[in-house]
Amino acid sequence: MAFQDSSRPSEEEAFYVQCRAAYLAVFRSSLTNITSKQQLCRVLQQAGRNPSQANLSAYWTSKTPKLTFDDFCEILKHEKKTEEAELVKAFRKMDVNGDGYITHSMLEKALTTGGEKMTEEEVNAIFSLADINKDGKLDYTQISHLVIGQNGIMSTPAVSCVIRKIKAVGGIILTASHNPGGPSGDFGIKYNISSGGPAPEGITNKIFEVSKALQEYHICPELKVDLSTIGKQTFEVDTFKPFIVEIVDSVDAYAEMLRGIFDFAALKDLLSGANHINVRLDAMHGVVGPYVKKIVCEELGSPANSAVNCVPQEDFGGHHPDPNLTYAADLVNTMKSGEFDFGAAFDGDGDRNMVLGKHGFFVNPSDSVAVIAANITSIPYFKKTGVKGLARSMPTSGALDRVAKALQMQLYETPTGWKFFGNLMDAGKLSLCGEESFGTGSDHIREKDGLWAVLAWLSILATRKQSVEEIMKDHWQKFGRNFFTRYDYEEVNSDAANKMIKDLETQMFEPSFVGKQFSSSDKTYAVSVADNFAYTDPVDGSVSKNQGLRIIFSDGSRIIFRLSGTGSAGATIRLYIDSYENDPQKIYQDPQVRTARSNPSCVDPAGEP
Repeated sequence: MAFQDSSRPSEEEAFYVQCRAAYLAVFRSSLTNITSKQQLCRVLQQAGRNPSQANLSAYWTSKTPKLTFDDFCEILKHEKKTEEAELVKAFRKMDVNGDGYITHSMLEKALTTGGEKMTEEEVNAIFSLADINKDGKLDYTQISHLVIGQNGIMSTPAVSCVIRKIKAVGGIILTASHNPGGPSGDFGIKYNISSGGPAPEGITNKIFEVSKALQEYHICPELKVDLSTIGKQTFEVDTFKPFIVEIVDSVDAYAEMLRGIFDFAALKDLLSGANHINVRLDAMHGVVGPYVKKIVCEELGSPANSAVNCVPQEDFGGHHPDPNLTYAADLVNTMKSGEFDFGAAFDGDGDRNMVLGKHGFFVNPSDSVAVIAANITSIPYFKKTGVKGLARSMPTSGALDRVAKALQMQLYETPTGWKFFGNLMDAGKLSLCGEESFGTGSDHIREKDGLWAVLAWLSILATRKQSVEEIMKDHWQKFGRNFFTRYDYEEVNSDAANKMIKDLETQMFEPSFVGKQFSSSDKTYAVSVADNFAYTDPVDGSVSKNQGLRIIFSDGSRIIFRLSGTGSAGATIRLYIDSYENDPQKIYQDPQVRTARSNPSCVDPAGEP
């Protein structure tokens, strides 16, 4: 009997270990047969290969009933090995703590106790493949490949799209979405996790704790990246050898995703066919401009003057890139002329949008997501996936609730923050969601998506052959109308604001408050619920308390109070008024007139005109 030094496995043995590791990551047993071309592709990818469709078709023909583990090993010999990062994707699910690394003991336990057990030698071989800096941890989030949008520009929805497409460990976004741009403006740094969505508090808190213990950092002054040229650039950086920076055209990946969601042929006919409509899309000099130009104008054929302010600028052309009636006044005035049938504006990072109809007919964000939900079969994507559920943030009007009830769809009411929607999406519970601050999205990514929402509306127009105003009025006739507005009281004295909220809460929590009636003009409202909204996440069981005071009336009308900010500039009190009306004679009234009875002296910067 011959013996071989186990610390120096032969090339053949090392190859076999890799084969078995990849196979077990997919099937958990090497006795399980591959029964489809898709399974073959998946297990090859787990082994670090990226097979072409031609090769797959050669391996798996119409006469292939199955492939065994031995067959897979033979195929693997003919497939060129791809980048090392592909090999560690199989281990992400083993990171039960979500902290970005797996210790040797964690890996050994996972691979030697479940399914077809692996030997200690096999575990050691797998571990050595991914322990890049030899610190005893399989740190699969170590960065050795960085992907950046051409010229450093990517919309937030595109970042989420690319993260999901390339299966990145995460992404960093520098954004001035809600703030003026330029040197004197403000911006935020946001981290998105591997799902493509904003990092949950557990991760951001951990990042903060780690930052307090940092002892050193390294700077690479000679690392000069050409952001204008698409392709890969390789650098020698400390322990990351090589360090790859890849410049991509993010519009391509994003456009490819949208082609799989919408009927581009129908949209092209709507925008450039014989009976095309005229649209006006204002990118407000934010990052979404190139996306609008390439997708709406170049691919769907809408005339060049359909898209304006499409060159991204650091100061957003000297304007505030917020898609509402105040900051998008140029678009509003243009739409009032009657020249265009459909209008939309986008914010600085492309995740929020405002929709207008001919003559400046305004669609508030709460109604926008409700209309998309009511006409969701106009979008091919949802015909394939079905509708798993609908959701809105708590302050958003109850218009979506009416649609969910009528169509017998699950409805979730969450705190403000897209991460709550993302959690539901990852669990397969949510398809479409929105919030009153001009954000709408679906489970195609894990961010709100302004251009997606506009294409959703255009899909509805293409299907129904009606104007925005006609669609909106038909919707109100069918579901009733939620007259919605929001008032922001900014830079309020923090102590006074906290006292007001506390006093209001005391009155609301009196036992006699529920059932109390309030009259305004010709309507009487009876209180059915008075609480401080708390949310228990149906996925992970986490509880978010004190999310806002709610007074809910028996007909579904609501008054919401939310307090935010207690810094030196003072607090902000947000008051939301949501009055439901199903009388056909009253649903076309001016929303400000309808809701101002509750507070006629307020100025509304964010609600309806």
